[in-house]
Amino acid sequence: MLIFLDTEFTDFPNLICDPISIGLVDENGREFYAELIDYRDDACSPFVRQNILPLLGIHKNMIKGTRFSVAKNLKEWLEPYRDDCIVCFDYNTDWYLMRDMLIMLPEEDIPNYLVARNIWGQIDKIRLEHFWVEKELIGWRKHHSLWDAHGNRAAYLPK
Repeated sequence: MLIFLDTEFTDFPNLICDPISIGLVDENGREFYAELIDYRDDACSPFVRQNILPLLGIHKNMIKGTRFSVAKNLKEWLEPYRDDCIVCFDYNTDWYLMRDMLIMLPEEDIPNYLVARNIWGQIDKIRLEHFWVEKELIGWRKHHSLWDAHGNRAAYLPK
């Protein structure tokens, strides 16, 4: 099963990078979305303040918590994929942030069955633009991690 991942974070990894939100959607549309409360506000870039923070709190089915509590919820959400799971992302930092949250868990709870795949080269940019034209009509915005994960799912072209 392919699971599409996106995160939002405070600033680019060469500076200070705390996760702000994480969104995942599987091939069939099953979703996970969480917003973190323990990121450093003073580490947020001007871009994040203008484009990401205003989108927080608007999704009706979100989990809100610390990295550790989000990791526990994410581990539970991932459990049905134990035998078949490829986490797809378009930016390596998305995977690193998710992985770093999950390795906070006790060793026996870490989902070590996850396979990571960067799909940046397999995203159809035209298809992605069409996705956003359509979804912006219903209020979805770029830079919301769950909606960006949906966009990658819609625009993914497997080899």
